[in-house]
Amino acid sequence: MIKLLSNNKFRIAVILLIVLIAAGVSIYRSRNTQLLDKEAYSGFRSTIEEFAGDFSCQQDLMDFIESWADEHSLKYKEDKYGNIIFNKSAIKRKKNVTPTLIAVSMNYETAADNTQVLAAAAAIAVSDLESGRRTVVFCNDEQGLAKGYKGLSDKYISSKTKVIYLDKGSSTYLSTGSFQQRYTEVSIPAKREDNPCDSAVKITISGIKSNVIGPAISKQPDPFSAFSSLLTRLKSKSVDCRLADLRVGSNGNMYPVSLEATIVLNSYNMSSFTSYIENRIKAWEKSYGSDYEGLVFTYELVEDENAMPEKVYTAKTTDRLTGILYTIRSGSYRYSESDAIPEGKEVGDIYGINCITDIESNDKSITIPVIIQGVNDPFTERILNDNKAAAELYKGTYSETYRIDAFSNNRDKLSRTFKSTYEKVNKGSVTESAISLITDNFFTPCSYLQEKNAKADIIHIRTKGSAAPDIANTILCYLKAKGNTSIFK
Repeated sequence: MIKLLSNNKFRIAVILLIVLIAAGVSIYRSRNTQLLDKEAYSGFRSTIEEFAGDFSCQQDLMDFIESWADEHSLKYKEDKYGNIIFNKSAIKRKKNVTPTLIAVSMNYETAADNTQVLAAAAAIAVSDLESGRRTVVFCNDEQGLAKGYKGLSDKYISSKTKVIYLDKGSSTYLSTGSFQQRYTEVSIPAKREDNPCDSAVKITISGIKSNVIGPAISKQPDPFSAFSSLLTRLKSKSVDCRLADLRVGSNGNMYPVSLEATIVLNSYNMSSFTSYIENRIKAWEKSYGSDYEGLVFTYELVEDENAMPEKVYTAKTTDRLTGILYTIRSGSYRYSESDAIPEGKEVGDIYGINCITDIESNDKSITIPVIIQGVNDPFTERILNDNKAAAELYKGTYSETYRIDAFSNNRDKLSRTFKSTYEKVNKGSVTESAISLITDNFFTPCSYLQEKNAKADIIHIRTKGSAAPDIANTILCYLKAKGNTSIFK
């Protein structure tokens, strides 16, 4: 009996020892993998969510970030290109560790939708984690013009730098490649004449929320398509009409925000035309009304004879513009069964994006800037050649003004290490413990970052909003371990 009690005590002692060891391992692992200051993340996110809708210019967003940095006694630099740079030197024992740069786009128009990503970058910047050199850059990307990316000093990206570009999307994944981007223009000759018609209608489309060009282009309200449908309707009915004026609310390299146009025609055609406009307005509201608050599509008859346009574009000029807008459309292009589909892609995936960003008109010409994104030269040039053919068909010219090559990183050290770190850090948590490695189906600023140093190891991490804290925490764990993931075991 005494021997039995002794054996039980021994077993209990062993079990307690195992429990204590497991608890110690768990605490050690937690201390090494839960590095994100959730309070700092949540504080930044909740505050920017409160104010983001009130930002009326880029300076408002910049002032917000800098005020937050001042409140946390963080050192930063604002360069002449509008970048806000948080640069922390390596601690002594890690001065030879390769530096890391985390980049996030700073754009006041998209700030409300990207609060989680901005908060993730802020939490990484404010962390007191001991690491090698760590640089967090809020890159000035006002109007999608990439001014900050283009102007960022080369000194921040050496051949040894590990670069992480962070943004938000509908899913979480890691990428080492994205589309190229080309800037092109279609131009048609224009002539003006005295107005031969007795009535006019003014079309107004406004309140469009802009965004960066991407694969969701088909869901974006497109004022050019709406306007084109009106011109095409008149042409199909052989109505004698003219375009009097056209003004577009261009937004740089982002989607346009408004369009105003005046069309002249004779009064006996007006009733039928306005009925068609009303149908198009109903269709517009059905497509976008529930998702885009403040969107406006209206028309107004010009009834005052003194307000009638005196000069208008000729019928030939109007017809040419109608034809081009009908042929060259904003939208995405997808692989078909007959295409040479790249590895990892399949039929129906996007290989290119075509986007009209403006229409610039004067008395002698009408110019239409078009941005094209594509997976590589052959597929991009397929879209480009279609646009060129349309321009030539309507006696216009087509030119390419600028291009930025596709981002492609053949190095796999950073992507492998980050992927491994993510899996180890999130193993056993409610977060998915694996992160997919895919190729982006749109253009990313990684192309600009790669231009700074072709030897730098660069990855793009896209995160859905709810996963942003986990991604930020993984980045911090990566910085702490710097490839030695054994500390997470």
